[in-house]
Amino acid sequence: MQQDLASIEPMLACPSCRGIVRCLDDAVACVACQARFPIQDGIPMFARIHSPTDQSGQPTGETSEKYQRRYQQDELAAKYNAMYRDSWAKSLSTRREHRLLDRLLEGQGRCRTLLDLPCGGGRVSAPLARHTDLLIEADIGLGQVRYARENGRVPTRQIWMTASGFEIPLHDDAVDGTVCVRLNHHLPTATERERLVRELLRVSRRFVVMTFFDYHSLKNRLRRLRGKRPKLTMQVDELRDLAQSCGAELVTCPALFVIGSGHRYALMVKKQST
Repeated sequence: MQQDLASIEPMLACPSCRGIVRCLDDAVACVACQARFPIQDGIPMFARIHSPTDQSGQPTGETSEKYQRRYQQDELAAKYNAMYRDSWAKSLSTRREHRLLDRLLEGQGRCRTLLDLPCGGGRVSAPLARHTDLLIEADIGLGQVRYARENGRVPTRQIWMTASGFEIPLHDDAVDGTVCVRLNHHLPTATERERLVRELLRVSRRFVVMTFFDYHSLKNRLRRLRGKRPKLTMQVDELRDLAQSCGAELVTCPALFVIGSGHRYALMVKKQST
């Protein structure tokens, strides 16, 4: 396992300072700030539970830290993944997501490296694996990573780690692409959602595929009409402007389902310098 991790050492960066790291037998060590990230059961522990702060250094209102802690335990991760496996409606949604991912990734050509964050229990590993030579599986929940390693094996080479979407332990442009499924809509503030998008685009050389809950979706409109609490959403124009500020173009964002779901799959392609 350490040999697999060492093979991507040039891609890895300290999540705290983005410095160069070295893979040791029992930890990953930062050369610059001396931080050490233990390797537990063969899994490097890069994740730090936290929330982005504003310019004053203070968290901006409600944060996602409670959500980040949810799937650290193996039994909670197993329960979550069983729900997706056993529910007819969620199985239907997963099949639709697999088709969408295949279509979006096919258009980007073969990848040498693809980051799956959050990987969860490996629910979308199969379609991702068809389009890359190496699949890096990362999640902030140690329980999810363990579940994915035991149940989400694919023929493609895989490496597992814990990582936060706010501090991805990779250098700029380290991977060809990143896929981020069903994380954005769990982040309660615009600050967190923006930080996630910027980090995904920072580490991706060519493209990012990311889901978000559309503010103008039929499902969210009906929720507002019924007086229910709005979902944690983004607008298509908002994401387009954010992608552009990061040197990328929002190419397409098909809906998962027009009726019954507010999720969209956004494909953001980095603009290549000439």
